[in-house]
Amino acid sequence: MTNIERYDYAFDPDGEAWAARLLHRLPPSGSVLELGPGPGAMTRVMLDRGYQVTVVENDPDALQVLKALGVETIAGDLDRTDWVDGLAGRRFDAVLACDVLEHLRRPDEVLRILGNHLQPMGRLIVSIPNIAYAGVVAALRNGVFDYADKGQLDHTHVRFFTKRSIEKVLLDCSWTPRHWEANRVPIEGSEFAWCWSSLSEAQRQSLQAGWLDFDVYQWMVVATPSADAPAWEVAEARSSAEKLREELQALTLVYQQEHASLLEHQHAFSEAKDIIGKLQVEVKALRAAMDTLQAEKEEALAPLAKAQRPRAGGSWRQRLRRVLGRGA
Repeated sequence: MTNIERYDYAFDPDGEAWAARLLHRLPPSGSVLELGPGPGAMTRVMLDRGYQVTVVENDPDALQVLKALGVETIAGDLDRTDWVDGLAGRRFDAVLACDVLEHLRRPDEVLRILGNHLQPMGRLIVSIPNIAYAGVVAALRNGVFDYADKGQLDHTHVRFFTKRSIEKVLLDCSWTPRHWEANRVPIEGSEFAWCWSSLSEAQRQSLQAGWLDFDVYQWMVVATPSADAPAWEVAEARSSAEKLREELQALTLVYQQEHASLLEHQHAFSEAKDIIGKLQVEVKALRAAMDTLQAEKEEALAPLAKAQRPRAGGSWRQRLRRVLGRGA
């Protein structure tokens, strides 16, 4: 497998793929220094979006592909310092180091150099494999630590990092981590799937218990020079205040709409209450009229009922029988 085949890939730049998420952390526009871009999967997107991109790459095949894209290229090995001369003292709005530091013997030296090539309020965006991935732990549990052409145990990886260790390196090199994101990959879908499935359910549960980051395959960290910390804190405070202002405006709009709706409902309720009151009066009047009609009906029927009531003593036939009987 060539380096071009190993490190080239396609992704939706507007989606949620890891590469897209990394690019989302760039400033809206400006200049970008990209380290180790390979054949330029992310480079193409940045060029399409209008960024001024400079790349540092040492693979000859990748350099040919990058030059064909029209991007400014600096041929250099990041483990050496000759590539720095190609920067000619320039400063960039952002630096991308995506899955690069693990390939370097002295990543700390590169990080110290990069601090001198950022514009004020510039940012460094780093993506790094997480050696504390539970899939790696499962492999170790099975006695396996086999290097491969790509993935966590890429045979070109010479350094391994956890979140804590990359944070320490950044701090030691005068960088302040400001934002973290995790690329979570189900272990069953990783290159360690068979190692994971070979563990018992109890062993898997034990590994996951209380370990929130067990499935983090890669970490992203956005860092800024420690010297810029006061300016960044002011900027972040302003950004937070602006977000709060926007949220307040949105809440105010919702309140106004709800208040208007409430007033409308209150008006409708008041009208309904009036209508109900009038109907209740009408119902009361109808009931009174019905009671009057019932009384008049009963009064009219009373004579008829009286006329139909049998007289005391029975009929004339009964009286005749009594007379005749008495005479007998």
